[in-house]
Amino acid sequence: LSSVLVGVVISFVFMWPFALLTLFSLPAMSFGAMAEMRLYYGEDEVHDKEDENSPGGIVVETLLNMRTVASLTIEKQRSEEYKKALEQEHPDLVKSNIIRGATTGLGFATQMWCMALWFWWGGFLLWKYPGIWTYRDFLISIFSLMFSLSGMAAAAMGATNKEKAKEAAGRIFELIDQKSKIDPLSSSGKKGV
Repeated sequence: LSSVLVGVVISFVFMWPFALLTLFSLPAMSFGAMAEMRLYYGEDEVHDKEDENSPGGIVVETLLNMRTVASLTIEKQRSEEYKKALEQEHPDLVKSNIIRGATTGLGFATQMWCMALWFWWGGFLLWKYPGIWTYRDFLISIFSLMFSLSGMAAAAMGATNKEKAKEAAGRIFELIDQKSKIDPLSSSGKKGV
């Protein structure tokens, strides 16, 4: 949040009408930047343990027992089992991927339209008031906003759920506090073997 504040202040110092327009378009631009960061850095997905009836379990079992599957000619049966397991694991996969793709596309489109508006407005101000602002002022103003916005999007992607963070910290401390079965500092046990 501080990077956005610094970017807006710098933008106001160098070209205040441009910065005023960006304040109104900043929420839409931040939505687009977060969608872009989600695409580049991915999302954390929690995978449950795979059992033998999961799609991954079926693939592993089929590959490990490939000779048996081929000799019994049950390739089509294993393929059908795999297809059913995929459908059971993700019944609305197409819908969720369409929504995810549309969100990402809308984020990019919003970001590009906001940037187009910024460049148009900056060019209009430079054309209408040539003695007040320079092209250098415009560039400093727009790049301070762009870099601050990308910093905010990266920080938003790094923010985690408080409960997940507590759970992860608990697991780490549990591992640290665990007494090891092998104690290298102990004087007991076999020596010189």
